[in-house]
Amino acid sequence: MLLPANDIILFLAFAALTGLTLWLMLRPLHAGSRAAEADIGNSEVALYRDQLEEIERDLDRGIIGAAEAEAARIEVSRRLLAADEERTRMRRDGTADPRWRKGTALFLVLAVPALAIAVYLAEGSPGMEGRPFAERMNVPPEELPLEGLVLRIERHLKKEPDDLRGWELVAPAYLQLGRFEEAANAWSRAMMVGGVTPGRLAARGEARVMADDGIVGPAARRDFERAVEIDPQEPRAQYFLGAAELEAGNRDAALERWKGLLASAPDNASWAAALRARIAAVERGPAISNVDEPMIRGMVEGLAARLAEDPDDLDGWLRLIRSYRVLNEPAMAREAVAGARAAFSGDEAALARISLAEESLSD
Repeated sequence: MLLPANDIILFLAFAALTGLTLWLMLRPLHAGSRAAEADIGNSEVALYRDQLEEIERDLDRGIIGAAEAEAARIEVSRRLLAADEERTRMRRDGTADPRWRKGTALFLVLAVPALAIAVYLAEGSPGMEGRPFAERMNVPPEELPLEGLVLRIERHLKKEPDDLRGWELVAPAYLQLGRFEEAANAWSRAMMVGGVTPGRLAARGEARVMADDGIVGPAARRDFERAVEIDPQEPRAQYFLGAAELEAGNRDAALERWKGLLASAPDNASWAAALRARIAAVERGPAISNVDEPMIRGMVEGLAARLAEDPDDLDGWLRLIRSYRVLNEPAMAREAVAGARAAFSGDEAALARISLAEESLSD
């Protein structure tokens, strides 16, 4: 969602003020670190001076000769001069002028609030009446945006976790917002509270398909199969089971299932027209229709590119393997298996899931 221009300007202005304030506050700390480094330089200077005195004592005791003593003096003196120069530089850089510190404090106390007020008066909405968050949420549901409605339901469900109606309302909302895993979890909670029904199973299966980038995975398929065991006419479950058959290359089985569903559909079924169009597309094309194949390929290419940059996404690798299976590209699927194994070479649990995905390639 794009922000209005005034909101962007206001955000950038406050961000700049925050950055300036932090810089002014941290500068004395940086200077303090330089002073600490200068103290370390004092120790090095003292060390090299002790070494020079030690050389003279060794020479007097006859431990070293005059030539060795001279060479040692030159080397230690060189290090002493270098350490002294570094110590002087650190002290110069780390010394803070008290007047500068007072000026900084005065600037922070006066200038920053003044700048913030000026920016808000120019770009903000000082005349707008303040409304606490609770009050903004306390409006009729139809006046709330979808995100606000979901937040209200979530707050209610924290207090009333056994409210079946709340779970059945929030689950489709999660789906609309693209929060697919949460939608599936919400349908699970609905079934815990209100029992298992074909509609709830099919809805959870659909959420799982969406979370899996449109692939009918094992968990989703189990939901759809359980749904049609209870009600063979459950349309959503029958549709996705046909999609799973199509993904597996069973074009005729998918068409038979969909045509049977269409034949038993009520006259006013809202999904009938879309299903007729899908049947026609599949009958005109190969196992995957021409319309579906570019969509799947685009998704696969994007997923493969993302995994090349971020190989630590196990679920992404599993989706990539399944997607290549759908596209009937076993060689690419096995390359994806190899890539996944390389990325998770030390993770036994991950390798077990990858092996299961590889086994599905021979189905």
